Amino acid sequence: LFFFNIMGEELFWRGYIFPRQELAFKEKTWIIQGLLWTMFHIPFGWKLLVTVIPMIFIITYIVQKRKNTWVSIALHAIINGPAFIMISLGVIG
Repeated sequence: LFFFNIMGEELFWRGYIFPRQELAFKEKTWIIQGLLWTMFHIPFGWKLLVTVIPMIFIITYIVQKRKNTWVSIALHAIINGPAFIMISLGVIG
């Protein structure tokens, strides 16, 4: 779950979609991608959205400025990693 969720999301959103969006939206791509990624996370509930919205826009901004998908992979792993471990150990459900 950890590997496929993080790598899958990042490679799809930042590795595949982001470069194509940059052709159309130029320097504003991080905003468009942030809005789309926010909509993608709506099914997880408003409590999660309140927590992740700042990181969604920070990550997409950094990716655009650095031109590096590995930044988003690392940040996503750091943010989601502890929660995945706690879920796996049954600490949270």
